[in-house]
Amino acid sequence: MDNILSLPSDSDIKKVLKRNDKELPGFAQVMAKMLTLCNDPDATIGDVAKLVETDPSITAKVLGIVNSAFFNLRSRISAISEAVLFLGLDEVKKICLGATFFEKMVKSGPQKQFDRTFFWRHCLCVASLSQALAAEIGYPTPEDAYTAGLLHDFGKIALDRFGRVNYAVFCKNAFNCTGPSVEAERDVMGIGHDDLGAYYGHRWGFPQKLSLAIQYHHRRFNHLDLCKEDMQFICIVCLADFLAWTQGMGSVDAIAPLSLQPEVEQNIQLDRINFEAVIQKMDEEIENTAKFYEFKFPSSDQYRANLLKANLKLSSINSAYFSPKQKEIHQKKHSMTASITAPHCSLEPEKILSATLKAICQDFGFDRVYILRAVSPLRRLQVVKCLQQDGFSNHLSSHYISTDKVDNGFLQCLRNKEPVVINGTLPGEKEVLERFSVSQMLVVPFCSHDKVIGLLGMDYAVSGKKIEPGLFSSIALVANELGLALENASAYKKAKSASLHDGLTGLLNRMAVDDLLKESFIKAVSEDTPLSVAMIDVDFFKKFNDMFGHQAGDSVLKLIAKALKKMSRPTDYVGRYGGEEFIVVLNNTDPPKAGVYAERIRKEIERLGHLLSDRFPGLGLTVSIGISSFEHDTKNKEALVSKADEALYKAKKAGRNRVVSQ
Repeated sequence: MDNILSLPSDSDIKKVLKRNDKELPGFAQVMAKMLTLCNDPDATIGDVAKLVETDPSITAKVLGIVNSAFFNLRSRISAISEAVLFLGLDEVKKICLGATFFEKMVKSGPQKQFDRTFFWRHCLCVASLSQALAAEIGYPTPEDAYTAGLLHDFGKIALDRFGRVNYAVFCKNAFNCTGPSVEAERDVMGIGHDDLGAYYGHRWGFPQKLSLAIQYHHRRFNHLDLCKEDMQFICIVCLADFLAWTQGMGSVDAIAPLSLQPEVEQNIQLDRINFEAVIQKMDEEIENTAKFYEFKFPSSDQYRANLLKANLKLSSINSAYFSPKQKEIHQKKHSMTASITAPHCSLEPEKILSATLKAICQDFGFDRVYILRAVSPLRRLQVVKCLQQDGFSNHLSSHYISTDKVDNGFLQCLRNKEPVVINGTLPGEKEVLERFSVSQMLVVPFCSHDKVIGLLGMDYAVSGKKIEPGLFSSIALVANELGLALENASAYKKAKSASLHDGLTGLLNRMAVDDLLKESFIKAVSEDTPLSVAMIDVDFFKKFNDMFGHQAGDSVLKLIAKALKKMSRPTDYVGRYGGEEFIVVLNNTDPPKAGVYAERIRKEIERLGHLLSDRFPGLGLTVSIGISSFEHDTKNKEALVSKADEALYKAKKAGRNRVVSQ
């Protein structure tokens, strides 16, 4: 396990922090010693008391918490050694660790408007939840989980105190965007708080599993060569962090996009956890310590535990960001030629579905075949396509089947990924069959990447025949081919999209922009509609590469690309034209409006440059923009681009960081 941690280099740290040394003052000396004691099974009462009592502020905080109503001690405690006798060494270690972290890391140093009250409440919540979850699943050392939960986000404090970019300003902007904020940290700050925390944890001699939990509480970690216990340790912190955010206990006063790594479900049996007890434990601990850490604890109601369970299911279903592991499905070949080959007739999903339904009717003789797709997600099924004997019909398209809290054949089919005959014997089934005017229905799941994306439904609505169990394996084979075909169609769509997009920025590439501009130009000529083009160039871009490295230059290009995409309309075409040059095709945009757009872009990049001024000292981030617009004497699209290029050249020659229209 020596090389499992993938840490940033010292030079990476120097690029994003203003400090040149490898330690944060005031933390390494006291906090590291406290952490060492907390992880030392041979530590004595005297060892803990001696370390805590060297700092009066920590001593006062610990004794204040120990003497609170939460512990309900009969007499007032005046010394750390006494507290150990009443509460036990592990409990006092936990309190001392929290108080030390608060006094030496959270409370100290300039705060730059980053609200550490939310941050600290979040840390305590995750710590408490981690310990409670560890106890629930039988993890051998719940106190270690508490430590990991407490320290999982401490890289944010380092970014706040020493980051070259103002972390408070970053947080204000980052949580207005979609996607994980830690990815935005990597883009804007130059590093994520997870990697920064792991870097310092390693430097200070944290146990490796603690550093791993800090580094991987936001990302996949199935590739690590870890024992089951260490995998569970990381999963506990991931789950605790997720739970804290769902309960409104995030590290900032904002709602963050939530996702839960598949590793959590793979290593922790979520359905066996008493979440109500876990949340109640967190409520009690945080409410007790709130006054000592000067923050308010929100009131809690019973519904929070139920809401939490729903969020867990929703997250595990929607965690496509983490790319679930594929499973190979081995099935025996069948002789139904039409049904087996139909799903592979096209790369268009609509044609695939239509052909498959027709083939099933042909090979198996069903009176009606339909597609049920999951919505809301997997809480309702909707009929999205139906083939009857006389052709496709919309008669059933408005039908919904609930699978939320109703343990019937539909839900069993989704859960077990196996064919099921719906015959009206389970709750809710009879009502569905009556709406479909049948006495039986066969439903078979089809999957993509081992996730159910829909059901094939079949019945004998006209003939009234009984569904034969012998059909199950054959229909399941067809459903498997359907899932594979839809998977291939999706892969083709992605590959086609990739061929049209720039690999670094995700914007359209030059070839794609040229093709789209050609279409826009033809429309402008034939329909006499306005059309403008903006050419955008990063000022002094070479200096970013020379002074800060090519990774910094790539980061700048990606940030500008995101700004262009965010500030452009869906009808505009935004592309990377080459190197540090971008192009925007502004459809239905006359010269005055194009000028307003370009000036907005220029100001936004200039604002972004101010935010990054500490990260890139001595070098401002600005852009120059050239605008051209279609006129009746414009010969072709090349002439339009050439005019924008000329305007861009004039903007750069006139001093850069400006807009020139041609």
